[in-house]
Amino acid sequence: MSEVLRLTNVSLTLPAASGPVDILKGVDFTANKGESIAIVGPSGSGKSSMIAVAAGLEQATSGDVFMLGENLNGRSEDDLAMLRRGRVSMVFQSFHLLPTMSAFDNIRAPLEIAHLDNVDQRARAALDAVGLSDRLHHFPGQLSGGECQRVAVARALASNPELIFADEPTGNLDAVTGAGVADMLFARAKDRGATLILVTHDPELARRADRIVTMQDGRIV
Repeated sequence: MSEVLRLTNVSLTLPAASGPVDILKGVDFTANKGESIAIVGPSGSGKSSMIAVAAGLEQATSGDVFMLGENLNGRSEDDLAMLRRGRVSMVFQSFHLLPTMSAFDNIRAPLEIAHLDNVDQRARAALDAVGLSDRLHHFPGQLSGGECQRVAVARALASNPELIFADEPTGNLDAVTGAGVADMLFARAKDRGATLILVTHDPELARRADRIVTMQDGRIV
């Protein structure tokens, strides 16, 4: 299997009023193509910080981060955005949909920014895949929480990314709706051969992954 992500002895220290706080402490982690991995652990254990560093949203204080064969260390925000563009997607607990854009435009806009082809067709197909073809022109304020998260999943998958990060993607949803969103996320990622890295507090959701990684106090245990 080919490696798509590797963290080697990664640490993250952030400033605080009481002094520097060690968030990640020598994390080693590898993910391969097509693999699904659930990252679990108590609140404050460093789960979200780990994927933020892995995705290049946060710069590691020390250690090496390789994503899609590229070392992220020392890269500018623009360089990192270029590397992620069309190849790396994220799904967040709070959806992060633009409220002034329809479901269709929320998906279409990042495809256009990534200079991909057939953006209208891709956006429509992505909404259809998550069962929302009848919500094409609805705005986030007109959608339920579950529908908003399905739009977020559709947006993440529309570019056929190689790597998907999902941070508590069902955390704001009821059990039934959350299970449906999880079904879509796992199924669509598998269909596309994408690597899925999922942060969750839900043990049932975690058990669906190929592998479970447990974090505690900034370390993988």
